[in-house]
Amino acid sequence: MNKKEENGKKKHEGASKEVKLEGKEGQKFPGEEKKAEEKRESTPLEKLQAQLEEKTRESSEYFDKWLRLRAEFENFKKRMQKERADLLKFGNESLLKALLPVLDNLSRAIEHGKNAKESSPLLEGVEMVQKEFLTALDKFGVKSVQAVGEVFDPERHEAVSQAESELEPNRVISAVQSGYFYHDRLLRPARVIVSKGKTEQPRKETA
Repeated sequence: MNKKEENGKKKHEGASKEVKLEGKEGQKFPGEEKKAEEKRESTPLEKLQAQLEEKTRESSEYFDKWLRLRAEFENFKKRMQKERADLLKFGNESLLKALLPVLDNLSRAIEHGKNAKESSPLLEGVEMVQKEFLTALDKFGVKSVQAVGEVFDPERHEAVSQAESELEPNRVISAVQSGYFYHDRLLRPARVIVSKGKTEQPRKETA
């Protein structure tokens, strides 16, 4: 083989090696392709879609907050309305409680006059004042608590003692002090004496 042929062979082998090296350098693995896709910049449409999703999420959060605030405000408004209504309805409670002792004194004066068994214009006048007083209280929603003969009710009655009577146990024998309602609210409980029934006397044995 002459020198010219040898030089041509060497050039051919060198070119083959360069082709192989270029093939290795240009080869891409799956991981590298994935990274390249991730590094790819988003298109304008994708950016708009991402912004829309973000704004949708924010608007949903704001809407939830608004619903909670609205519910809290409605509850607050109802509570204020109820308190205002109660204030208008029961605004005279303290005044009426202060007047009850005056009514008690009128009742005692009438009872004392009746016990004296003397009919007088003064007693009739006091009875008339008591009647007018009760009528005025009734206009403001004050009602008497039923007591005598009723079953004792701790929600309406206050027991001061117990006594034997013909009534069945736990019945109210008498009222020591009258009780009153102010609309549907107890203004003052009735102070009462409660029956504990009648004690049976032991039978005497006959001889």
